[in-house]
Amino acid sequence: MKILHMISGGDKGGAKTSVFALLLALNETVDITIACFTEGVFYQEVQELPVKSILFKQKFRNDLSIIYKLSRYIRQNGFDIIHAHGARANFISMMLRPFVKVPVVTTVHSDYKLDFTDKLYKKIFYTVLNVVALRTLDYYIGVSEEFRRMLISRGFNEERVFSVYNAVDFNKEIKFCSREEFLMRFAIDSNENTGSLKRLAIETKNPTIVGIIGRFDYVKGHDIFLRAAAQICKTRDDVLFLLAGEGFEEPSLRKLAETLGIEKNVIFTGFVSDIFSFINAIDINVCASRSESFPFMLLEGALLKKATVSTAVGGIPELILHEKTGLLVPEGDYEQLAQKISFYIENPQIGVSHGENLFLHARENFSKEVLQTKSIEIYDTILRKEKAANRVFDIMLSGYYGYANSGDDALLDAVIKSLRKERENLSILVLSRNPQQTMRDYGVFSIHRLNFFLVQRYMKRTRLIVYGGGSHMQDITSTRSLVYYTFLVHMAKFMQMRVMLYGNGIGPITKARNIKKARRALNVCDYISLRDPYSLEYIKTMGVKNPNMVVSIDPVFSLDSDVQLPDVQDVLTPPNAGETPSGGERFFVVSLRPWQYNEADFVEKIAEAINFTAEKYALTPLLVPMHSMDIAILRETARELNCKHILLHKVYDYKTIMAIVARAEFAICMRLHALIYAASVGLPIIGLVYDPKVSNFISYMNEETQVDTSNLDLGALKGMIDRIMQDPDAAREKIAREHERLKRLAGQDARVAVGLL
Repeated sequence: MKILHMISGGDKGGAKTSVFALLLALNETVDITIACFTEGVFYQEVQELPVKSILFKQKFRNDLSIIYKLSRYIRQNGFDIIHAHGARANFISMMLRPFVKVPVVTTVHSDYKLDFTDKLYKKIFYTVLNVVALRTLDYYIGVSEEFRRMLISRGFNEERVFSVYNAVDFNKEIKFCSREEFLMRFAIDSNENTGSLKRLAIETKNPTIVGIIGRFDYVKGHDIFLRAAAQICKTRDDVLFLLAGEGFEEPSLRKLAETLGIEKNVIFTGFVSDIFSFINAIDINVCASRSESFPFMLLEGALLKKATVSTAVGGIPELILHEKTGLLVPEGDYEQLAQKISFYIENPQIGVSHGENLFLHARENFSKEVLQTKSIEIYDTILRKEKAANRVFDIMLSGYYGYANSGDDALLDAVIKSLRKERENLSILVLSRNPQQTMRDYGVFSIHRLNFFLVQRYMKRTRLIVYGGGSHMQDITSTRSLVYYTFLVHMAKFMQMRVMLYGNGIGPITKARNIKKARRALNVCDYISLRDPYSLEYIKTMGVKNPNMVVSIDPVFSLDSDVQLPDVQDVLTPPNAGETPSGGERFFVVSLRPWQYNEADFVEKIAEAINFTAEKYALTPLLVPMHSMDIAILRETARELNCKHILLHKVYDYKTIMAIVARAEFAICMRLHALIYAASVGLPIIGLVYDPKVSNFISYMNEETQVDTSNLDLGALKGMIDRIMQDPDAAREKIAREHERLKRLAGQDARVAVGLL
């Protein structure tokens, strides 16, 4: 899967660290890219990670000029999911909705109602904007189970809300400076011999350092921390309190420390880039937040096995198990916070024990591996839900589908089965003339092939268009067909889709302007698989220079081993004949189609060949239509027969036709797929060539049994029948051998198609 993560680019502190951890965990198994919108700390540092990153720089916070470039980038790269982090990414995701039909999931790292508290206009404007944006997105991830419940309680769909806890890599080497070196940064002199610290008027032996990490914001509870510090300082003068972070509340917090009379015991370190040096320097890690999801700084403290005191908010109680991995206090209760900090100061061995327990508990439940597994499970669930709701698709299938043509119906079934054999959960959309019937018969989503509004709409949600079998690039039937299929190619490329021809035939193309149209379309395809070598040579003569062209085989060749053929005894009962074919009756198959270039006495000559075969070899002819238009010419032929025969008066599904053909001795066919059905069940074949594709197939099978319908050589046709019937076993063995040779090619196209995803 391909995931695009989006974040403002200016994030730092816990938000930056948690997203970095997620990116590094996912990058091992998932194709991810991170998009930023400013050149801030996050963007600068993410470029040092082994993760693909890209900048869509905004001139100001609500600059929407990037939307076109970003939407094009998303379609061009075929991302499966957009994963947003933070209010700005949520807003941009909302603005992308009309342009890309990719599901959006957002991680709710904090209570979005409390994210903007520094200024009133931000609280009103940005909070409201973020709330509106959140409601337009598809899926949500809370960074704790408590946050998941919070989102559900606020009206978010329970089935679209997940939870994933922040995590750290317990196998990664942690780099930090010594306690003494870190403290020297803040004019704190350390006497290594006595273990004493000296800062301003403080001079003590065996000092205890208590630290808190986080931006200076009301929600983080730094005021509560300082009030707890004041309580402790009433009875002790050997404790130093360090506050790592920055923010708009810093001046008021400094003033509060002065008011409480503890300014000499308090150090405001500012923003600390090497946070593990800070954590290493402290003895007790404190979280005094009024609201939290699952703070990363507690996990960082767990890595260094620090004694921890925290308010019991958000998902914290799932990491800090009271009196096992740390100590918990009620939110806002500075007196209890002071008591618990004092407990660790007075009982350092218990603090060490709790720190060890915290490390073990976090390693088991909040590791990088757990984060990776859970996140991928959520992505898989999202894609399954989207596919089940027909909102996103892996592959769009285009062909001559929905026209009640047995050969094209077999093609569609063969392509679908081959693709799903390679990847079972593929979501497939089919362009069909009869969408309802296609959905009913093949269990896929379908839209009308000529509804270009819908086609364009679903191209935005699909990564690959596959021309599944058939001869699309030709104008011998009409120019309309070629114009339609070449237009789809260019439309798909405009929508940044990949395009594949899957076991196609090419030509004939008779008009110069149509050759030019086809050449342009074929040159922009991502992969061209052709069903015979002659099609490859043909497009080379057209001037096609696409480097990704291979010879394969018609997709129907993949069907025979998968198809359960039905009992066709009732089908072989002649209507109103009053008799049923006996078990020992032998047949041969004749399949014809009307064609404007058939010679004038084509029907008479075919009828003579049928009469000749029936009389000489005691065989009953089976006249089998492959398309409804074939029935008329078969009836005309039947009227010329003076032998017993069976004429099928309707077009059966391909499984029934294959079962009928399997009962025969050999087959004389005009339509390509009638010949393929026969070859697939090991039947000797004679091709009636009305189109080069028939001649090409017969030659590809290393056979010489073909006659031209525009100048039918009756003597040659009878001679071919004689040669088959003189040694039918040898003829069958040769066909079976050639069929197996070509069948091995049938699976490679499905592998390529899935690879293009």
